[in-house]
Amino acid sequence: MKKHQKVALGLLSTLVLLLTACGGGGDTDDSGGSSGGSANGENTLVVGMDSDLKTLDPAHGYEVYGNMVYYALYDNLYRTYDSSTPEPSLAEEHELDDSQTVHTFKLKKDVKFSSGNKLTSKDVAFSINRTKNLKSNTSHHTENVKSVETPDDQTVVITLNAPDAAFLVKLANNSFAVMDSEVVKEHGGTDAEDAATKDTAEEWLNQNSAGSGAYVLSEWKQNVEVVLDRNEEYWGDVKNDKVICKEIPDVNTQIQNLKQGDIDIALGVGVDNASQLKDQEGVELKNYTGTTTTFLLMNDDPEIGGPMADAKVQEAVRLAINYKELLEICGDKSVLPLNIVPEGFTGALEKETDYMDLDKAKKLMDEAGYKDGFEVKFTVANFDTEGMSWTTIGQKIKDDLSKIGINAKIETSEIGVVIDSYREGKEQFLLMHWHPDYMDINNQLAFLPGETVGERAKWTDPSDGKLGELQKTIETESDEDKRAAASKELQELLDKDMPYALLVQHPKVLAYRSNLDGVNYYEVQKINFQDVAIK
Repeated sequence: MKKHQKVALGLLSTLVLLLTACGGGGDTDDSGGSSGGSANGENTLVVGMDSDLKTLDPAHGYEVYGNMVYYALYDNLYRTYDSSTPEPSLAEEHELDDSQTVHTFKLKKDVKFSSGNKLTSKDVAFSINRTKNLKSNTSHHTENVKSVETPDDQTVVITLNAPDAAFLVKLANNSFAVMDSEVVKEHGGTDAEDAATKDTAEEWLNQNSAGSGAYVLSEWKQNVEVVLDRNEEYWGDVKNDKVICKEIPDVNTQIQNLKQGDIDIALGVGVDNASQLKDQEGVELKNYTGTTTTFLLMNDDPEIGGPMADAKVQEAVRLAINYKELLEICGDKSVLPLNIVPEGFTGALEKETDYMDLDKAKKLMDEAGYKDGFEVKFTVANFDTEGMSWTTIGQKIKDDLSKIGINAKIETSEIGVVIDSYREGKEQFLLMHWHPDYMDINNQLAFLPGETVGERAKWTDPSDGKLGELQKTIETESDEDKRAAASKELQELLDKDMPYALLVQHPKVLAYRSNLDGVNYYEVQKINFQDVAIK
């Protein structure tokens, strides 16, 4: 076996960061939530957010804020922080064989779950196989896993069906969170091949946790709050007694609560309302380009998409959008990705700000047989991306498309309803966002035919297999230069034929109380609670 990477315990120890924070106590207020804020108690971090959490079972979770909670409750073999470079967590050593398909891991010793059970290789195997066999929203991350073997308690051997250049990065995703197999089984969990129909652990895991992370789940009231308590069995240093993630859909309420010290971190602040906090005493702001993108999906099945399934109409839509004005709306540090590969990922290309071409768009509409235009239902959820209202973006798209004769009739609904319909491939034309599950270009290939988003768009390969060839190179090639070349060719090919219009890569504003130290926003896990310390 060829040594590919070996991580010493000394390097691993750098990941055990100081855990402490500020915030409020856990008293319950009249609304059923917990009161919080720096004035009300020590050692409790209070976070304000507007999440789309649908589950706290990491084998089912696929929502934007999921990993923030999963990273607190569970541990992984690897984690990612402010880059796409995976860092070891439970993995102490790693070897990759010459075939690039057999990964061997040595586990960190003396790790216990919150139950007191010792974490061993059998728990890693159970967790991966459970996710794979549940056939849930996250299962596609494990599809390439051929087998998981456990030659001893501290060794895990994962064999892949094919080389995967992003595998260590994928291990940082919640789909590979390591769960206490004994506890999960006691509450209806199974990793058997029939787990999709026989596993019943999700309901229990929505109110309890079975991990080895820094915290345990105390309570989850969907659309109200998530309450986490310190894990007394955690292998690292934990100084926060409690973390409360409050659901505060209105960003102005988040801002007011932050000013008053009722919350310590506000995750809903966007560039359009950050000015309310500029020069505010006791508040800090950080700005940078995130990786979340908003996009339009045009269903490629004529029975569902109607005129939106026409490739000429799809291209006309892309050309009709005023991207320069979109950048202005979304604010400083927003970016225009050419299509499915955002800035910061291998081979990413950007649109020119003058990409819009109304004359060409009108000509395409004429060629498609829609010279006089048409009316179409345009689904826009009541939701925000990094503080930017989808209805604001949707209205902008509606106005732009009216210039080429498309009357986009906006229909709004709650995000949970829209996501369910989107995942079932039922939407004709909708606005959606995409947030990376893991920090590698392979994650973005979900947009391609036959993949997760591609299936939701009912898209089949229009390129006689060329897309598939480029996809395989990107997925398996270990040479980053070759991956980058394939990435650029893929994006140029998609620019002419795909059922999407990638709109904007959103900037991120992080707002927090100035008496916190070590507050950073990471694309996968958002806030890593144990990094935060009170000054």
